Amino acid sequence: MMELLSPAGDMTCFQAALLSGADAVYVGGDRFGARAYAENFDSGQLVSAIDMAHLFGKKVYMTVNTLMKEAERKELAAYMTPMYEAGLDGVIVQDFGALCLLRETFPDLPLHASTQMAVADVQGALLLKQYGVSRIVPARELSLQEIAAVRQQSGLEMETFIHGAMCYSYSGHCLFSSMLGQRSGNRGRCAGPCRLPYRTVYGKEIISAANECYPLSLKDLCTLEILPKLIDAGIDSFKIEGRMKSPQYVAFVTALYRKYIDLYRQSPETYEVSKEDIRMLTQRFCRGGVQSGYYFVHNARELVTLDKPGYDGNRAEAEKTEFSLEKQIGVDAYFKAEKGKPVSLTLVEPVSHVTVSVSAQQPQQAQNRPSTEQDVIKQLDRTGNTMFAMRRICCDMEPDLFLQNKMLNELRRSAVAALQQQLLAPYRRKRICRADAPQVACPSGRQNGTMQQEQGQQESGRYGKSRPERTQTPREMEICVSVESPEQLAALPANGQISRILFPAECLAEGGSALAAHRSAGSMLYLKLPPVMRRHTAEQISLLDAQIRELDPDGFVVGSLDGLAYIRAKFPGKDILTGTSLYLFNCGTISFLEENGSMGHIMSYELHNREMCEIVSNSRAKGHMFFLPVYGYIPVMESAGCVLKTNRHCLRTQKVEKQEPLFLLDRQNKKWPVVVHCKRCENTVYNAVPLSLHKETDQILTMPFTGIVISFTVENKRQTRDVFAWYRELYRGGRRAEMVKRTELLPDGFTKGHFLKGVE
Repeated sequence: MMELLSPAGDMTCFQAALLSGADAVYVGGDRFGARAYAENFDSGQLVSAIDMAHLFGKKVYMTVNTLMKEAERKELAAYMTPMYEAGLDGVIVQDFGALCLLRETFPDLPLHASTQMAVADVQGALLLKQYGVSRIVPARELSLQEIAAVRQQSGLEMETFIHGAMCYSYSGHCLFSSMLGQRSGNRGRCAGPCRLPYRTVYGKEIISAANECYPLSLKDLCTLEILPKLIDAGIDSFKIEGRMKSPQYVAFVTALYRKYIDLYRQSPETYEVSKEDIRMLTQRFCRGGVQSGYYFVHNARELVTLDKPGYDGNRAEAEKTEFSLEKQIGVDAYFKAEKGKPVSLTLVEPVSHVTVSVSAQQPQQAQNRPSTEQDVIKQLDRTGNTMFAMRRICCDMEPDLFLQNKMLNELRRSAVAALQQQLLAPYRRKRICRADAPQVACPSGRQNGTMQQEQGQQESGRYGKSRPERTQTPREMEICVSVESPEQLAALPANGQISRILFPAECLAEGGSALAAHRSAGSMLYLKLPPVMRRHTAEQISLLDAQIRELDPDGFVVGSLDGLAYIRAKFPGKDILTGTSLYLFNCGTISFLEENGSMGHIMSYELHNREMCEIVSNSRAKGHMFFLPVYGYIPVMESAGCVLKTNRHCLRTQKVEKQEPLFLLDRQNKKWPVVVHCKRCENTVYNAVPLSLHKETDQILTMPFTGIVISFTVENKRQTRDVFAWYRELYRGGRRAEMVKRTELLPDGFTKGHFLKGVE
């Protein structure tokens, strides 16, 4: 049955959602949630919220949708236990290590894959299904057709956003806030740099209009007009964004969508959205107008605010939204008092027919004024601070009895507490102690120990056959190079200095001879998949199947669950190197990737060196290989949007073969490079300056990495040649102190990223 799912950042918002028509509410605790700056709930408040929802027949889902460091992951089970035992209805997860831990520790707790996982096709959904995931919150950029196909082919529930703020980047593929400071969106601390002004520069010309300087700021999503199509598509849960919003917002938007969902169910043929409702919505809670998202468009200029990023309307008017928090559960009460017998009170909840009875002391013979039926009703009706209200009270009393108010109050409180306990009993469960927890098999059917043994047996074949000979001394690290164009590939010397070359599909045709030369020189070749693998992207890769098999690459680089599952199915037995967007924040994630065929990993940009060393040291003994990015423009956004198309410069429609340099110019006149991927109609936005760890070379050479990665993205042929020669000399030459000073190769400056600081 389809549900309306509303947000709550605190208890008042929770009550507003619950009592305005939500079927379920999603909340965040004071840890591990992607809205760290919401008020959020402590454990006691979460348990109270879960109980309240269950008493009203509603559900509560908890967001545990941030990347977790190793120490945090170890604390997760204890943190989740009170909510689990209270009957939490589901948990929304981003981190793979957290997913596996929750599945093992709480095997009957429904697991939902966060939109931060950026699941974009059925391959990723099916992979997660093997790990007990029952619901997917897919990437918001998917079309309705794509979502329906994933649902049909996977058999999993689909939860999609129907209203609220939209991110310009694929969720989970944004490091923009992280690179501007230490506020990581992957850790729930996004600073919202997409809402800042930028000029769009193409070639040497500013192509954005003077009043259109917010190319990354999307309008709010509103699906009231297309709601029937979403319902008919079989979406299981309609999600309203807004855990940072006010109770007034939550109440108004929830009630509005409740109204129209019910209207369509009652009379599909007469469904029509009131212009007045749209007016009130846009006047009170709207950023630059509303749009219906990506359900029926891949991207469009109409999705972007362009001229202003803030909310329209009258905030004071918005706060006048009326909602009541007084709703209670009606119960029937039956009171009986007889001489010589204990007084009794029976409560009946009329919907579930749950019945409880409690008793108290025997009544006293009245000496003066006997208690009346009205006296008893007055005391029993005082349930204002509970979840219950007396719908009716029936009294069966013998005459001339005196009933103390204190006794009646205690009787009422005991009965209400017993009824609540009885109503909540079906939701309660007990966590199995970890020592007694069942052993959860890997999806392949093999236990971890067996898998590690098999991996060890395959090690020489997987990594040794064409791997360049090297000693095991810490100063003999592999040098891997990642390129984005045939031009960059051609700039690299084919003389065996590079252990692995990572290249995109564009190099298959135009860079064929260069790839052959590097292979002859002893370099291993790894084909890089796009960081997001949607259906059309997978189809484009499949068209290159013959070329890929002819080249027979040594392995593949994947940056998404869909890509990981695609390679496992299409090219079984090939090496899989996980890219930086499959974040390695803890050892649990390493185990997850190992179970799915990956023994090689490029370290995540958001870890500092001590955190990386902890992960590497704990995993190298199992045969894993780890590569540290030491140079390159860090991708800060992977987007289905296109800043060129937004500015009416679509390269596909204009049939432009070669892209001019494209930048976003910020308020400090820093240039953020943008690369347009026309075949899949997406953009990659890169950091304004490259990562360069040349000053940390001495330290890196003492660290337990397998090798380093030098990444070329927007560099031309000369820059590629010179930077590679520089880094090659740093890691192979004898003039390290001299080479570190060659900052002329970085004319616009550089960043050390999070290597020395990490993120919060």
